[in-house]
Amino acid sequence: MEKDAAYCFYCYLFKQPRGDKLGIDAFTKTGFSNWKKTMEVFTEHVGGVNSNHNNARRHCEDFKNQRQNVSHIFSSHSREMEVAYRARVTVVLHVVRFLLLQSLAFRGHDESSSSTHRGNYLEMLNWYGTEVESIGHVINENAP
Repeated sequence: MEKDAAYCFYCYLFKQPRGDKLGIDAFTKTGFSNWKKTMEVFTEHVGGVNSNHNNARRHCEDFKNQRQNVSHIFSSHSREMEVAYRARVTVVLHVVRFLLLQSLAFRGHDESSSSTHRGNYLEMLNWYGTEVESIGHVINENAP
């Protein structure tokens, strides 16, 4: 830049469409160059708590803080969900493989939650959940 002008980083990047403050273009487009009134104009530009400048500054800080970023939150939840999903699928496949190798029936006569014998598949899943504590909460909440 060869201009002898100052720009506001926050306002330049995060300027709100409602630029009702006079002189906002001086800090975003044309640049501020009236050095005689620097302190007065800078103080007026920063303004109060809810000024355009302070709102832009907060937007910038929120943007830098990736833990508040929505996509980061979704991706962290999706990773947790993927781990839980893999655990459920692994347990279900182990139970199915065991029942197939032993040529055992999967279903029982009464698979309701009040039944004492719900069939080999559901009973094995329930047993697996009680034996392996780290898998128990994933199986009991989400698997059939």
